[in-house]
Amino acid sequence: MKKNTQSCISKLLFLVGLALLPLSSFAQTNFNQKPKEVEQTLTVMNRDLAVFRASLAGTSPEKRVERAKERFSHIQTAELDSPIKAIPFEITQDKGVQFQLGDRLLFSLIEKDVEPDATGNFDLLVKETITKLEELRDAKLAQLQYPFMFNQVLTVILATATLIILIWIVRVGLGRLSKYLLIKCHQLSKNVGGIRWAEYLTLFGARLVQAFSWFLILGLIYLWLTYSLSRFPFTSPIGSRLGAHIGQTFEWLFDSLANAIPNLMTIVIIVLVTRAINDLLKVFFRRVQTGQLEIPFLHRDTVSASQRIASVILWGIAIAIIYPFIPGSSSDAFKGLSVFMGLVISLGSTGLVNQLMSGLVVIYSRAIRVGDLVSVDGTEGVVTEVGGLATKIQSLQKIEITVPNSVLISNSIQNLSRLNEKSGALFSTKVTIGYDAPWRKVHEMLIDSAQKISDIRHDPKPVVYQRGLSDFYVEYELFMHLTDPSRKVAILSLLHQ
Repeated sequence: MKKNTQSCISKLLFLVGLALLPLSSFAQTNFNQKPKEVEQTLTVMNRDLAVFRASLAGTSPEKRVERAKERFSHIQTAELDSPIKAIPFEITQDKGVQFQLGDRLLFSLIEKDVEPDATGNFDLLVKETITKLEELRDAKLAQLQYPFMFNQVLTVILATATLIILIWIVRVGLGRLSKYLLIKCHQLSKNVGGIRWAEYLTLFGARLVQAFSWFLILGLIYLWLTYSLSRFPFTSPIGSRLGAHIGQTFEWLFDSLANAIPNLMTIVIIVLVTRAINDLLKVFFRRVQTGQLEIPFLHRDTVSASQRIASVILWGIAIAIIYPFIPGSSSDAFKGLSVFMGLVISLGSTGLVNQLMSGLVVIYSRAIRVGDLVSVDGTEGVVTEVGGLATKIQSLQKIEITVPNSVLISNSIQNLSRLNEKSGALFSTKVTIGYDAPWRKVHEMLIDSAQKISDIRHDPKPVVYQRGLSDFYVEYELFMHLTDPSRKVAILSLLHQ
């Protein structure tokens, strides 16, 4: 029993060892693998002199930068007149060049410091480094010349005074122009009636002048900062970078504008062609609506909706064609914005699409139209507007009621005037009179009363019917046609009087 137990334990340990063997091999591989060296840039007086990408004689790039900066800090003024020398050397397998100022060693570059993707060779890198060191030496010498520095300070003071004067001119001049436009806009806002395009354009011009003034001031400050920094040897590289940045920015803007001109012309042509086709569609639908053209599948009541749908489809196709020609449409920011807008519209348009589809059902079923007297879900009134999302009904009490189109199609619609388009909306009122009154006389009195009211049509003539015979009276109902269904309550009140 004891031997079996020991045998099982031995087998278990053997299996665990086999399982851990790949992990130990992986750990040994990672342990033996040398960490990747990070390149370091040697910067002196805001000037990038060299980039160290490899170790030299066991010295890491970071340590090489520290030693080079320490040597630069010990340079004496008398040494600045010495020439820059590049002395080749070879240590084990590394070939390189030592840069010296006179007899003082500054730093070394080896062939492994050449950028892997660079097209140039090591000799070109050496020449560029010598040029940078000479510029650095000249900058240090210029910084020690007090007359030169004094002249540069005076130049910056004059530039600052010029900046203040220019900012004052911009603030006063454009400020007065903006104030004048705002006053003009206030005067135009007092005019009543119509669309006041002049007011809106004047207000836009005033805001545009204000924005341009701030843009101009920021541009002047940027130019002053670039000029001032470039006057001093220590900050000259920063000023040069600022100047190069604004130059590259304007160059990018001009190049982008020049490259975008053909696409913009294409967009303009597509928009003009789409607009011309849309105008032709308007003429076509207008003739169908007026009866000059008869199309079997187009009814006059649905022409307006069909025109809007055709315009939306047409412009949708035009936008889809225009999209690739829009400047910046291929950028990640534009694509991300498009995806975000599509997601927002998809999530938020569920109810909107439901209402729009319900509106199309209402319009193309021709269940109601403007001017019809209808009764929907207990609401009775005259239709004043049939929209894509909702329908507006003016009740007989002069109250405007907005009914969503989804409610319209989910309830029965009673159109009280559709079958009486020529004769007017049909209404009736009931009256009960005892058996002792002659029915002919009752008919005559009711019809005569109806004909005395101007809003009740004489043609067709009002009609009276006996609707019921009770124990003590006869129920009469007067049917009449109204010219204005919205005045039903007032007309019935006059008739009852």
